[in-house]
Amino acid sequence: MRAQILASQDLYLHISCGRWILANRTVPDFGLFSGTMPSAPWVAHEWLASVGMALLYDHLGWTGLVVATALLLAVAIGVLTFETVCTTGPVGALAAAVLGWGLCVGHLVARPHVLSLPLAVIWIAAHVRARRGGGVPPLYLAGLMALWANLHGAFLFGIAFTALFAAEAVLESGAMAEAVRAGRRWGLFLGAGILAAAVTPHGLDGLLFPIRMMGLGPAVAAINEWQPSSVSNNMPLILWVFILIFASTLSGVRLPVLRIFMLLILLYMAFAHRRHTELLGLAAPLLLGNAIADRLSRSTVILARPWGVLARPAVVASVAGSVLIGVLLSLSLVWRDIGRGPDRFTPAAALAAVQARGITGPVLNAYNFGGYLIFQGYAPFVDGRADMYGNDFMTRYGALDQLPGLLEQYAIAWTIFEPGNPRAVVMDHLSGWSRLFADDGAVVHVRQARLSGQP
Repeated sequence: MRAQILASQDLYLHISCGRWILANRTVPDFGLFSGTMPSAPWVAHEWLASVGMALLYDHLGWTGLVVATALLLAVAIGVLTFETVCTTGPVGALAAAVLGWGLCVGHLVARPHVLSLPLAVIWIAAHVRARRGGGVPPLYLAGLMALWANLHGAFLFGIAFTALFAAEAVLESGAMAEAVRAGRRWGLFLGAGILAAAVTPHGLDGLLFPIRMMGLGPAVAAINEWQPSSVSNNMPLILWVFILIFASTLSGVRLPVLRIFMLLILLYMAFAHRRHTELLGLAAPLLLGNAIADRLSRSTVILARPWGVLARPAVVASVAGSVLIGVLLSLSLVWRDIGRGPDRFTPAAALAAVQARGITGPVLNAYNFGGYLIFQGYAPFVDGRADMYGNDFMTRYGALDQLPGLLEQYAIAWTIFEPGNPRAVVMDHLSGWSRLFADDGAVVHVRQARLSGQP
């Protein structure tokens, strides 16, 4: 699990960016660190998460990042359990926690999206409670959106679902006057949330960034987390859907039209992009909770609430105990130094060989190596910021027949690719290039002129 949590090239990028922000006391809006687009516009929409990651790493090392990631997921699952136990009872809450955890753990990586998981649960839970009570979420909750927007682009999910809850409140009103009143109250909260989301160093650009990101096609097509879910790459999601279909068919749970629409949106997001699977796992139990509770209360006397009266004290005690245990375990881990060995994002030996031979100049790198190059002080050809590089650049970078042209256009001095990358094979047969290093993690080629000492 430790290896999975640290398995990301973006982690290196975020630490480096966070250090730069702390040192310069400003948030970059240009292609910081890039060797090919140093002046390109860039929306550092996760800047606050980057600062947090840099502080954690610089003070607590990889251990701090591992512990923080685990605790953030624990908080999200804890809030989910607390919210569902009072409606569906302990069995339902346990099912929600286990199924939610199952959809989150596959994407449990030390990246900014983990910071948004507790925020997403708190946001949706507040909306569900407000609808159950016939009101709106407290206005101060909109301030949470300002924090969310500076941490991760998933804040747009929160705004979109506020609009859906507002529509539900209006459509389910009993009279026109009630619908108008609900529209005004929910509209005020929605407007406050949008204004709060714009409170970032990037203003309107930051607010629109998630929309532009979703419009990228070729630029993100090769990134694993942006690929569609399938049996081969996201089996927990398939099992979750089977369980949902079985349980809903068996119990006869009926949902309001807007709740069905919300659930369908979550399912579409999860199947369209693997990275959205956890939102389904955390939000769906909250959306389904009241309907499940109503169905159980009609069919089973022993489950006919008051679960709130019985469950809340027990949950408070168990959560307090779990937090105490978690803190103690976390402190014990912090005092242990967790190392990060060679992995598919960390070509440490290859880069050491480049440094030992004194090789300098522009590099053409594998996409997965961009973050580590930045972390080690090199300006990569490409890195994890596909949004900055754009569709045209990423399409050309991904085309194997464009490799010779890229080498010449950008005056590339050396290359570093995975051993199984077709570009490494091509480099073996290109005139004027020689292998400098190869192991199980990376292959380095250098211009022969550089090996002979020529500029």
